[in-house]
Amino acid sequence: MRLRFLISLLLSASVCAQTDFATERLYDIARAEEKIYKRIAEDPEFYSDQDLEKRINDLVQAYRTYLTDNPNDVNALILYGKLLRRVDEKEQAFQAFLKADELNPKIAVVKQQIGTYLAETEKGKAALTFYLSAIQLEPETAVYHFALGKLLHEFEEEFLSDGIFTRDALDRETLKAFRSATKLEPENFSFQMRLGEAYYDLASPDWKRALLHWDRVRKLADSEILTQVVDLHRACVLGKLGRFEEAEALLKTIQLPSLEKSKQTVIDEIKQF
Repeated sequence: MRLRFLISLLLSASVCAQTDFATERLYDIARAEEKIYKRIAEDPEFYSDQDLEKRINDLVQAYRTYLTDNPNDVNALILYGKLLRRVDEKEQAFQAFLKADELNPKIAVVKQQIGTYLAETEKGKAALTFYLSAIQLEPETAVYHFALGKLLHEFEEEFLSDGIFTRDALDRETLKAFRSATKLEPENFSFQMRLGEAYYDLASPDWKRALLHWDRVRKLADSEILTQVVDLHRACVLGKLGRFEEAEALLKTIQLPSLEKSKQTVIDEIKQF
């Protein structure tokens, strides 16, 4: 009995040592990847194309070797899948995420990554299932709601023709998704911009709510160009509401050359009313 107990202790210690070694090994690979992309963020020209390609290939090979030894390491599969997406190896990344989901179907980011691939390959209904699962698992993550809103808009014709949503339900759920994203990350300007545009996408555009939204978003703009972009939206919506004098006065304040073409588009659109 004592011999069996000692053998059991030795086996447990061996397993722990192997686990610690694997964890440290994976950490080293992930840390090397982080350093590369941090350097690129600081200086996009730091690596030559050849040097960067070699470093990325080394990383990919390191993950593959690790997964050969640890094929059921979910964390490694997720990191590997994300790297593959970064280098545009989307099919391989998808396979990595599918395996991770098979091993642990309770990880929101895996559901989101699978959904993203399915959306990119024009499988809207399948993507919807995975996006909803991601939200169910992590309802406080804004980007999952935002992705759902984009999906509902992009595949609206398919969802309507297949009877998955009625028009009213689709409009309601799309707005709900974008609103949820902005509530969870109110300072995210991109999320706020997309919610404003979502009011235009409704079967019956809600111009009044759109204007109220753009008035709020203007307070978040932290640069002249963002302020004037929002003012273009405000002017357009004012025109839609028949408030032409206000729209024209606002358009006169938009002077940035980079917005001249967009400004003219709004002017031409208002003239049609």
